[in-house]
Amino acid sequence: MSVATAPVRVAVPRSPDRAAAVRLLVSWAPCLLAALLFFAQLGHRDLFSSHEARAAQNAQRMLDTGEWGVPVLFDGRADLQKPPLYYWAVAAVGWVNGGEVSEWVVRFPAALAGLVCVLIVSAALRSEGRSTAAFVAAVALGTANHFTGISRTARIDVPLACAVLASLLAFYRGCRAAPLAWHALSAVAAGLAVLLKGPVALALIGPAAVAWLLVERRCSAARLPLLSALLGPVVVFAVAAPWFLWVNAATDGEFFRVFFWHHTVARYAGTSPQLATHPWWYYAPRFAIDFLPWTPALAALAVWSVRSGHWRGDALFRFGAISAAVMIGVLSTAKFKRADYVLPAYPFAALALGCAAEAWLGSRTQSSTVRRAWVAFWGAVAATCVAWVVVTQYIEPREQAREEKRRFAEVIRAHAPVPTMVLQYRMESHLLSYHLGRPVYTFVEWAELRDLLAAPGPHFVVMPPEYVPTAAVIVANRKFVEVARLADFTRAKPARPLVFLRAE
Repeated sequence: MSVATAPVRVAVPRSPDRAAAVRLLVSWAPCLLAALLFFAQLGHRDLFSSHEARAAQNAQRMLDTGEWGVPVLFDGRADLQKPPLYYWAVAAVGWVNGGEVSEWVVRFPAALAGLVCVLIVSAALRSEGRSTAAFVAAVALGTANHFTGISRTARIDVPLACAVLASLLAFYRGCRAAPLAWHALSAVAAGLAVLLKGPVALALIGPAAVAWLLVERRCSAARLPLLSALLGPVVVFAVAAPWFLWVNAATDGEFFRVFFWHHTVARYAGTSPQLATHPWWYYAPRFAIDFLPWTPALAALAVWSVRSGHWRGDALFRFGAISAAVMIGVLSTAKFKRADYVLPAYPFAALALGCAAEAWLGSRTQSSTVRRAWVAFWGAVAATCVAWVVVTQYIEPREQAREEKRRFAEVIRAHAPVPTMVLQYRMESHLLSYHLGRPVYTFVEWAELRDLLAAPGPHFVVMPPEYVPTAAVIVANRKFVEVARLADFTRAKPARPLVFLRAE
């Protein structure tokens, strides 16, 4: 008799939740994309701007001498244009790199700060359960063309944006939840922002915080506890003031005269003849260009938020929109303007964009409209990635060709090896100084040139070629022999020609 047997079921281990894995991948995708755009080929080109070369010199000298107080260039001049926090960060990365400040080292803190901005924006929105807003805002910030470009450049503006973002978001949390710890964190971040750029950082943070609080008095229960209002300035002072007071004493007041007067007051008032002035409306078109490809979406969604009344019920949208608008407004009052100065407004514009995009998508009743919106979104991302390749592989190398100094410096040091002093007369090239290494000396007076060349032995001088005939007359007891010209060692005509001379 045959016996019918039931099929045997073998227990198979359950596979990981694919939906959860997809959600995790999506949540990290903006950060991975930003990391690729910010860090890929970070050191593939030479230092480009004066800011990068100054940061490299200051950080390398800190590592070489162990003197981390006053930033000092290779020619021995104190660099008093900016506070030292960015230089400290570069020196710290250089220490990990074996004591060498290279191209990727000097840019690493800026790229890391850009990535942290993207992470903070994403985390702030996800903590409130707004995954779509977090995704859109993080992608938009990481791919906004100017934010991406400056995150790959050794400038303090993106680290400043990171500190301002952390300060204001912590302030936002503190005013809504009221724990003192959030306000203390906000004050610490504000103090670090001051160590990056000085009091200008407070001019960005303070008005934005006050304007938002004034609006929130009508829209929500956000408030600033009295203890937090008293504690904040004390913490900021404790974080930033010690270095400012010390460096001013160490430089006999020169720091206050150079940094506060020339690089802060004169820039704001436009009284310095060396600095160009711009009209009050400069930042509106500048931001519109530099926030591409997201400017049209930001403008359209801002209008929709006002007309639909969405802004009334979305606290984070209000926070982002108010903060960005106030910062741009404050910066517009200054006479001297640069596109980089408005970068701290970018994370807040991205916050507002993400919030409005999420609300708009949720309000659509036709799935085809939503699909078209996402197609346009991914098209903008793809266009940004293509533009990144074009810029890094074609545009940047062409621009670099007019500024390169490495080969010229190698020729100079072949004739004047370390520790021979190289004199840089009536020219200032921080990039050339960086590649020459110490010792170098920069000066502008004819009498000083005569006195320096009066010492016995051969001397080596770099100067613009138009000054060579006059130098030969003033220093008549020396024969100037041309050794090399900068134009012979660049792939394009240099922005300013230089000649290397041996004074015999």
